[in-house]
Amino acid sequence: MNLVIKTAFLGILAALFVSFFGNDIVDSVGDQQLDNGGTKSPSIIGSASASSSIQIPIQGDGHYWVNMNVNYNDVNFIVDTGASFVTLSHEDAKKLSLNLFENDYKISVNTAAGRTTMAEVTLDMIKVGGIELRNVKAFVAREGMLTVSLLGMNYLNRLNRFEFSDQKLIFEQ
Repeated sequence: MNLVIKTAFLGILAALFVSFFGNDIVDSVGDQQLDNGGTKSPSIIGSASASSSIQIPIQGDGHYWVNMNVNYNDVNFIVDTGASFVTLSHEDAKKLSLNLFENDYKISVNTAAGRTTMAEVTLDMIKVGGIELRNVKAFVAREGMLTVSLLGMNYLNRLNRFEFSDQKLIFEQ
């Protein structure tokens, strides 16, 4: 009986320690940024049980670039607040095995280059750090139309918060 009480007491102490210091441990690890081919990686802050936050540093070209896991594949996005929807380049859609046909390109859209049609898809999952969104509506551009995928407002608006501050873009979920 005495052993059971001691074990329970130690378990409670361990749980209190993790709940009190857990985020500090994750924060100190998350604040380390790695050099990734000339671009800074996002800092990941938070824990799986709490809200998660990432900070994306502005790049030398003045844009916010973020590498995200889309349906278990890496896709590099440029954050585009002028894009209403996540829009995949044709090449990224192929990488994700989204097999589209000509008659799938039936959504009429206005772009900076003029009016065109795109295909509409639903992405099972988009994840960066501890932030994961499921069932994200996206468009797929025609071949040659985009050289990079766009992270649009329909993604950003599903976050609890996004903010541009001090040369960083902050995502929070």
